[in-house]
Amino acid sequence: MLKKLEFSPSISILVAGVLIAGAIVFVNLRPSSADADAALPASANVPPPAATDHIIGSPTAPIVLIEYSDFQCPYCSLVYPTIKKIIDDSNGQIAWVMRNLPLDSLHPEARPAGLAAECIAEQKGNDGWWAFADDIFGNQQDLGQPRYLALAQKLGVNMAQYLSCVSNKKYNDKLDTQSGEAYAAGAQGTPYTVVYGHGVSVPLSGALPAAQFNAVIKAVQARQ
Repeated sequence: MLKKLEFSPSISILVAGVLIAGAIVFVNLRPSSADADAALPASANVPPPAATDHIIGSPTAPIVLIEYSDFQCPYCSLVYPTIKKIIDDSNGQIAWVMRNLPLDSLHPEARPAGLAAECIAEQKGNDGWWAFADDIFGNQQDLGQPRYLALAQKLGVNMAQYLSCVSNKKYNDKLDTQSGEAYAAGAQGTPYTVVYGHGVSVPLSGALPAAQFNAVIKAVQARQ
């Protein structure tokens, strides 16, 4: 015989609260033809996409996902293929910018990896940056200068220039600037992604599933 489940009043209140919170999130993300602004969470003020960014797609795409990332962050590794698929499936309507947010106190290799990636991009541009990102996020084991050096050699950079760039920490200020703008916009960790387009900048924190990214993207698209 099946036993009827009974909940205490406190458990019932908790369950009801969770359901209501879920409904609020759904309503906030659901686009409304009457008022698209009401469908969007709070705005995040970050610099707009620029041609100097590391980007897949066009900086003038209708929607740009601006991700602040950390090369040693396991959650950044988890979200990487999710965002990549969103971009691939968008038929050029969504672009992807990646900026640096090394969590130095948690990930000692985040900043060295970011500096190595910037020094490779100095010579190899976008292709070099994303090749580095593909390699590191594809396997976050054994991070360190030997790994970055081997990847730089594989990508065919001028090694004297690369070694000078890394040893002088040439792009350290850039990493600090990008970290500062992320924190100023409300970031509390990585990955921190801003859905930018149609006059709004909507923040998303964490390695969210594609469905949650797409819900916010559709709400932003509804403004056009």
